[in-house]
Amino acid sequence: MQYAIFGGGPLTIMGGVEGLAFVNTKYANGTDDYPDIEFHFVSGSTHSDAGAQIKKAHGLTDAFYDRVFKPITGKDAWSVIPMLLRPRSRGYIKLRSKKPLDPPLIYPNYFMDDMDMKTLIEGVKIGVALSRTPAFRSYGSRLHEFPDCAHFQKYTDPYWECMIRLYSVTIYHPIGTCKMGPYWDQDAVVDPQLRVYGIKGLRVIDASIMPNMVSGNTNAPAIMIGEKGSDLVKEFWMKTAKYARNLNGI
Repeated sequence: MQYAIFGGGPLTIMGGVEGLAFVNTKYANGTDDYPDIEFHFVSGSTHSDAGAQIKKAHGLTDAFYDRVFKPITGKDAWSVIPMLLRPRSRGYIKLRSKKPLDPPLIYPNYFMDDMDMKTLIEGVKIGVALSRTPAFRSYGSRLHEFPDCAHFQKYTDPYWECMIRLYSVTIYHPIGTCKMGPYWDQDAVVDPQLRVYGIKGLRVIDASIMPNMVSGNTNAPAIMIGEKGSDLVKEFWMKTAKYARNLNGI
C-alpha cells in the first residue's frame, strides 16, 4: 500500500524484497543433511543503480560493465544468484610486510577444485529453468546474456563456465582465516578456547575461527561464536579472581 499510494517503502529499494531457496544439485551428497546450492532472489540487478555503487563493489571494469549492462540501463530486472555452499577450494591470507597497517595479501583461489565449478554450473541451470517457468514468463522475463561468451555454444556447460568465470563474487560470508583446531593441526590458529597458538593473552572470537563453512548465512553462527567466546573470557577471569581470593585467604 505504501508503494502503491506514496511510491515509497521497501519495494522501492533494490534488494528491499528478497527471497532465498536451498536446492540439491546432482552432485549433492545424499548422505549429508545439507544442500549444495542456495539461491538469492533479488529485485534488481548489477545495472539497477546505473553503475553508481555495485560496479565498484564487485570490482567490475568500466569496459566490462558497458559491454554487459549498459544495453539494459533503465530497464526492469530481477536476479537469481546461485551461491555455492561448502566450497571445496581453499584460499589463504599472507602478511604483506612487518607493518601492521599494510593490507594483507589475499588469495581466494576460487574454483581451484573442479567440483566447485561443476556444482555451480548445475546451480545456474536450475536458476535458468526457474526463470523459464510460466510465472516468470508472464512478466516477460528473459535471460540477459554476456556478449563475452558468445564464442561458446549457448547454454552448454562451457558457456555457463565462461559466464561464471567472468563474473563471480563472494557474498558477505568469508570465514576460516583463523581456523580453530587441535595443536597438531598445522592450519589451526586458535585452540578450542579460541586462544591464539604461540601468543599469550590473545583470543580471536569471530567467524574467522570456523574450521568449516555452514550451509547458509554466517550471521547466526557468528553471533553464537561471540556469545560463546564471551563466556570463555568471563569463565577465565572468574577462575582467576577466585584463585586470587583463595591466595589472599591463606
